[in-house]
Amino acid sequence: MRPKLALLVLQRQRPGTFALLIAATCLLMLLAAALTLALRGAAQEVTTAVSKRVLVQVVDADPIRRDSVADEVMARLDRILGFGSAHRVPTEEAQALIAPYMDGVRVTDLPLPVLIELKGGNRAAIAQSFRDLPSVQVTAAGAELDPLVRLIDALRAVSLGIALTAAAATALIAMLAARAALAREAATLGILHALGATDRQVSRLVTGKIARDAGIGAAIGSTVALIVILMIASRVAEVGAGVNPHLTPQSWIILLLMPLALVGLAVLAAQTALVAALRRAL
Repeated sequence: MRPKLALLVLQRQRPGTFALLIAATCLLMLLAAALTLALRGAAQEVTTAVSKRVLVQVVDADPIRRDSVADEVMARLDRILGFGSAHRVPTEEAQALIAPYMDGVRVTDLPLPVLIELKGGNRAAIAQSFRDLPSVQVTAAGAELDPLVRLIDALRAVSLGIALTAAAATALIAMLAARAALAREAATLGILHALGATDRQVSRLVTGKIARDAGIGAAIGSTVALIVILMIASRVAEVGAGVNPHLTPQSWIILLLMPLALVGLAVLAAQTALVAALRRAL
């Protein structure tokens, strides 16, 4: 009866430090994973905007000649196949964009270029079509965002590394907790061994409590993480101007499944450590 009572006491112990450590690693992993998924959506959006938009500029100090060349560009674009649509930015709109930065200077006095936005099309082919017009410049719209894309990729790599580190820490914590439980209950487990229990049966008794504590810790950590993610997402959504959290339904499914995977990883690591320790003890 004593071994059975000792095991019941072991299994009924309240969650302690192990559950809190799992909660902390689960919180870090979910926050890092959410950042990775959000940045992936942001990177895809920026890359798509840069790759599918072309900007044609007509740069000429003479307004009459500038408008004439712009009309010629629009006429040629109507005859060119391979891009979606062309939009000539009104002069008033271009002036409104730079007006806040022109302190004391009348925007109407500036020889602003004519801007024509193209959605779709091959930039090199379009530039080739206007090679006889020296005042026409064809560039990738948003090309200046390339450093931003590289920064997003770097942040994704860092956040992914944090998530993987948290998962590795969870496995290590589970292995240490399993070995500590084995050392603490060595006498009881030795009696069970003498009564004919196998290493796997004994290890399952210990991993049962580890699985319970890991589940409690993962539930606490995931709850806090989801609250933080939703709060930040609502703040980002309030910014407006096309900014959104970039978390798709598939991303939310991944985030909700990650705590379960974390518990499974902890149980597997604990089971492996226990079986190896028991075999060495024989």
